[in-house]
Amino acid sequence: MQQDKHRTRKIRNLLGILVSAFFAVVGVAGFQRTQDPMLLLAFLLLAVLSFGLISLIFRWVDRLLDALDRQEPK
Repeated sequence: MQQDKHRTRKIRNLLGILVSAFFAVVGVAGFQRTQDPMLLLAFLLLAVLSFGLISLIFRWVDRLLDALDRQEPK
């Protein structure tokens, strides 16, 4: 397990869950209104992809912060 030096793991997980839950709720509400299963699947796929995208962005942020930590002060 990796260390969380910059303490971004909780923020990443919370933001990912909130955005994913939003897409899931919109998909379920849209399905109840239209009875279109493709709409539901599309929004559930968006929920999964959004969680992955947020995780990827936060990993890039962690790498950037690590690189800034390694730089010597001028």
